[in-house]
Amino acid sequence: MEFTKLVEILETKDGKIFHNVKTQWTLMLTLAKCALQEYNTLVVKMVNDSLGNATAKNNYELLCNCDIILGLTCVLPMMEAMESLSNVA
Repeated sequence: MEFTKLVEILETKDGKIFHNVKTQWTLMLTLAKCALQEYNTLVVKMVNDSLGNATAKNNYELLCNCDIILGLTCVLPMMEAMESLSNVA
């Protein structure tokens, strides 16, 4: 009976408990941390590469976009909290 309740809580199928797996958004947490830690280096690299390279120029413009910078710095703590929660569950 307890196992049945647990299955319902975890919303598993066929009575099986699935292992905790990394989802795509948790992988993005690692990328977001790296981007913030290396932000200055990324900006300099994109400026240097932007001459004649449309992708680098696009990336540079994205890195300098205030909405993206603020969004990244605000979302990062929330993603870290979600990762901690998913590790506990």
